[in-house]
Amino acid sequence: MTTLKRIGRTELPDEQRNALRRAIRWEWFTIGYTSVTIAVIALVVGNSQAMRTAWIEDMLSLIPQFAFLTALIFVRRRPTVTHPYGLHRVMGIGHLVAGVALLAVGVNLVIEAVTGLVTGEHPTIGTVQLWGQTIWLGWLMVAAWPW
Repeated sequence: MTTLKRIGRTELPDEQRNALRRAIRWEWFTIGYTSVTIAVIALVVGNSQAMRTAWIEDMLSLIPQFAFLTALIFVRRRPTVTHPYGLHRVMGIGHLVAGVALLAVGVNLVIEAVTGLVTGEHPTIGTVQLWGQTIWLGWLMVAAWPW
């Protein structure tokens, strides 16, 4: 027989409760991993539009993760007189936030592309000095990309 624990008005069986715990752990791991990725890409972004877009996309991808964790705080609250059915619909805000973050990435990419096209800009990928050697910044971008 499974034991039940409440989340708002919903009772979760052990299997779903464990899945929720794993999801929370994965969210925190992903936030840490994405933060490291943001830092690495920021070091090699240069004038590359693709790297700049990847950097902005990584920063915006943190928003839905934090929205999920924040929504869980409200979803777990018990129903009150003002909210007799609980706050379970707060999780829908996470979906809205993810959509807006994706839209922001697309708008940024369009603005960067149109601006570069109109101004006739040809961004150069420069070089950097590492350990006394001149290295093309493109190689560092390639190394940082899988992050």
